[in-house]
Amino acid sequence: MDRMLLVIVTLALAYFAFDKFVLATARVSTPAVASTNTMPISAPGTVTKPPDASIAVLAFADLSQAKDQEYFSDGIAEEILNALAKIDDRKVVGRTSSFYFKGRNEQIAVIGSTLGVAYLLGGSVRKAGNDLRITAQLIQVDDGSHLWSQSYDRKLENVFAIQSEIAGSVPEAMKLKLLGPQQGGAATQATQSLPAYELFLKARSLIHGRTRSGMAEARKLLEDALKLDPNYAPALAALAQTFMHLSNQGGGYGDLPREQSRAMAQPLLDKALALDPNLAEAHAVQSMIFRDLRDFVRSDASLTRALELNPNLPDALHWQAGHLNADARLREALAVRRRLDAIDPLNVANLITLNFALRNSGKPAEAQAVTARMLRTNPDKPQSYGAHAFDLLYDGQLAEGLAPAVRMLEMGSNWAAQLNAQIYLALGDFERALATKGEQEFMARALFAPGRSDEAIAELREQLAATPDNLGAGEVLLTTLTRAGRFDDTLTLYRERWGDIKALDAVVGPTASGSFEAIAAAQRATGQKKDLAETLAVWRKRLDFQREQGYANVVFVMTEARYFALAGERAAALKALTKAIDLGVRDPLLARDPAFAGLLDDPAFKAQVTRMTKLINIERAKLGMAALR
Repeated sequence: MDRMLLVIVTLALAYFAFDKFVLATARVSTPAVASTNTMPISAPGTVTKPPDASIAVLAFADLSQAKDQEYFSDGIAEEILNALAKIDDRKVVGRTSSFYFKGRNEQIAVIGSTLGVAYLLGGSVRKAGNDLRITAQLIQVDDGSHLWSQSYDRKLENVFAIQSEIAGSVPEAMKLKLLGPQQGGAATQATQSLPAYELFLKARSLIHGRTRSGMAEARKLLEDALKLDPNYAPALAALAQTFMHLSNQGGGYGDLPREQSRAMAQPLLDKALALDPNLAEAHAVQSMIFRDLRDFVRSDASLTRALELNPNLPDALHWQAGHLNADARLREALAVRRRLDAIDPLNVANLITLNFALRNSGKPAEAQAVTARMLRTNPDKPQSYGAHAFDLLYDGQLAEGLAPAVRMLEMGSNWAAQLNAQIYLALGDFERALATKGEQEFMARALFAPGRSDEAIAELREQLAATPDNLGAGEVLLTTLTRAGRFDDTLTLYRERWGDIKALDAVVGPTASGSFEAIAAAQRATGQKKDLAETLAVWRKRLDFQREQGYANVVFVMTEARYFALAGERAAALKALTKAIDLGVRDPLLARDPAFAGLLDDPAFKAQVTRMTKLINIERAKLGMAALR
């Protein structure tokens, strides 16, 4: 029976690769669980024919009587998916999108169209004690025909061996037969302990969920798995990833200091890679550590290696795009985002960042199309409402953007407060902006508006005293001091912390401009022409690089307006400012912006201030708010 299952799946998958199929029926069998999403999945429009060598491995249904084996049935499907994904030049849809249809009993044509694939692999698992029944089926999307479908009854320990062979040997045989021995990576290393494997599957499911409690539970499960099999390389890599996610910084899900997260993760990765040098997941997690250490060369090399071993690994592509974006390499980041979207079209983490990348590239219509897809397919995710609110905010539609922003806040997203603060600041509602308790930058701005800058400055100085290496607090303090007109204090802080503009340029992110604006405004106000020229030269180089990379969003245009104003290029500043307002910039504090201090007596600048106020008042009126004066 073991050999029979292996032969059947091998033949079926080989047929898939060669496009030699027999025709038959029309619907995917999924668990009988009602879907709460009644919105249509597919968007109307022209359907593009998927590539012939494209497949999605759907979640196997848990048909166990107690319905408590979902992690195991999912794990069988995911192991097959992961092994197939290692074959280059094949589109293998990522887990997030493939498993999206679990419990939906959706039409094959809809699934295939949504995922953009020609073939689907699905099945079910029924587990009772040590007895197991697996049903598997390979389906051709265009006519719904089942190329094969059969059930297998066996003991649990035997099925584990067969599952490992399906996940490893079959794709390996495909690679040798169809692509040659040079392409593709090795199959995932198996463990000899079935209990360890089951713990690993449970933990991996929790890691995919990306929740605080789930990460903590995943850690415990993986530690227990490694007690049973200390040399289980995938579990070692998964635990290392979990420790990185349990950090208390940068969107982490735990309380571990970043240094501790790295210290706990690195030995696990060292061991995993010693056991299995071709474990793509381990190389991908290693890139996170190198990135944390600002070792960008080795970080990029680790991601490159991970994608050589598994060209369709969603986490690796997601992190690669994030690294490129952090380096302001927008064109490359957008290309990776598009690639990931092609293989994992329902991946919300990628969709929200794809939305940002498109908007930053000056492609608002495409960004809004991504948002529409998110709202249609993931109406229960806060990121969908966040993308919608950002689209409206940067289009100047503040009143309309407030509703999805508040909805996101109600759903508990960790960056919803920042979004709501931005909208209230743009509306000139500084009390509500303060009430959101968002990021330091927005809180300091909200305090500045009613003349409470001293409070913000005192809080920021206290925070810097407690955490001297806090780069963000230092930058916000610079801009707050400049807004408050305390230019000497701005320059003193600048010299004490960084010394000169080149040292500052080396440590702040490549898209950061707030510090340059604050320093240049302070230098201009105090008549330091030579220092101002040096600051403007470094800043201009940054802006030129961003322009070359395709930055064209409202934030970039407004930043250029400030640069031109501080450089004394009056006509260019007014032109950029006009364009920024046309695109959707709304700033009730424009007349108090220190970057435009040299334009306060210019009639053309005054006209733009008046226009800005009128546009903001239109939005305030929609919300029943009194007009600004």
